[in-house]
Amino acid sequence: MKDTRWHEDDLSGRLLQAQPGQWRVVSLPAEAEEGDPLGRAPGEMLWGDDHYGYAASLTRVKVEASTRSWSALYQERPVSGTGDRFLAEWLHPTDSLPERATLRVYDGSDDAVTSGGGDWTVHVVLGMDPNSRLWLLDLWRGQAAADAWIEAFCDLVRRWHPIGWAEETGKIRAGVGPFLERRMRERQAYVARHPFPSRGDKAVRAQSIRGRMALDGLYVPKSAPWRLAFEAELLSFPAGRHDDQVDTLGLVGQLLDRVVKDSALKPKPDEQEDRYAKLFANDDEEGVTSWKTV
Repeated sequence: MKDTRWHEDDLSGRLLQAQPGQWRVVSLPAEAEEGDPLGRAPGEMLWGDDHYGYAASLTRVKVEASTRSWSALYQERPVSGTGDRFLAEWLHPTDSLPERATLRVYDGSDDAVTSGGGDWTVHVVLGMDPNSRLWLLDLWRGQAAADAWIEAFCDLVRRWHPIGWAEETGKIRAGVGPFLERRMRERQAYVARHPFPSRGDKAVRAQSIRGRMALDGLYVPKSAPWRLAFEAELLSFPAGRHDDQVDTLGLVGQLLDRVVKDSALKPKPDEQEDRYAKLFANDDEEGVTSWKTV
């Protein structure tokens, strides 16, 4: 059976759910992802014949296509057209980003240790402009060993100079912590790290960033190679196959709650009224400016 799947609850989806293990799924997405069945490198197009220009045309289509069209029609992975917990209308593709000097930058990570399979490690970089709008500045995602994602972590810190970095507490951070700190010193990638517990429901942990996006949206660079996969995961959450990028956004949302609240301007304490100064300020005698010099 050959099928272009536009919804997870279509005929193919129901058969796979009702008859697990009885179907062999052969999926050859237009753009290769991790674990490609043909052995292609991630990002490699299905055909790269320069005579037809297929790869170049697919690259152009990817930039212009909607997340739903690219994911379902070209990647054989259906996503909701509107989203469930995260709505499509909250995502604003943009052709340009604000100047770095105008933004307060915050980063976050959801870490894994498996190389070539299993969960993904994700680093995201968010910028907040003076109007409290959020911009997704950068994203790194890979099924990589700790040494690889630590180098990516340092690269992002040195490039964006974030105010703080959100991370989960747990065995992974405890295990790689000394190596991470050593590489941060060696590469002079300095940032304040803020740990958050990983307990509780994923949807609850993502509630803060979800609320901010519902209010002001999230601006995403239109030409970023990771944009469509990022948007597809958000629109599929919580029923999608992966949720590492959502988890990372949720961590940054918790960091924003902590840092932005603590950095809010505090009112100046009321100054004690000097009644004698007020009296002499209204005095017409020339040269008298303070009761202290009278």
